Amino acid sequence: MKNIFSLFLASILLLSAFSCKEDDSLAISQDQLLRSGKWQLKEIRKTKGNITETDKLLACERQSTLDFSDVTNYNSNMYKTEKGNCVQEQTIGTYVYNTSKTIRLLTMETKDTTYNYYVKQLDPKYLILQDTLSKIDTIKLRLQVFEIVK
Repeated sequence: MKNIFSLFLASILLLSAFSCKEDDSLAISQDQLLRSGKWQLKEIRKTKGNITETDKLLACERQSTLDFSDVTNYNSNMYKTEKGNCVQEQTIGTYVYNTSKTIRLLTMETKDTTYNYYVKQLDPKYLILQDTLSKIDTIKLRLQVFEIVK
């Protein structure tokens, strides 16, 4: 009887050792990842027909950032070159990050405008936002690639 109990106990210990998943108590959610810091614009990829072009941007445009560190509000500092000058446009608004098994949708709103982006990639290094442009425009798809600011 003692041998059967020892064998039973050993098999339970063996099964428990191999059946445990990795400790995911430290796993970070997609929401937490989005709010983990500022995201700096690295490049913009535009698709026209079957051709994708990558714009590495000027130094001015690469200063552009998105900050989702607040749970409901975002801060956008976008830069563009106008007539040789680097111009900043700051936007503050609200956002909702909707994650489901089929789609990850980021909705950003200001008083005047609503922006809907499909979150193509979100990991500790990159945030890639995809939007579909007007059917009138020859550019059908745009990807904005952001890197986390350290």
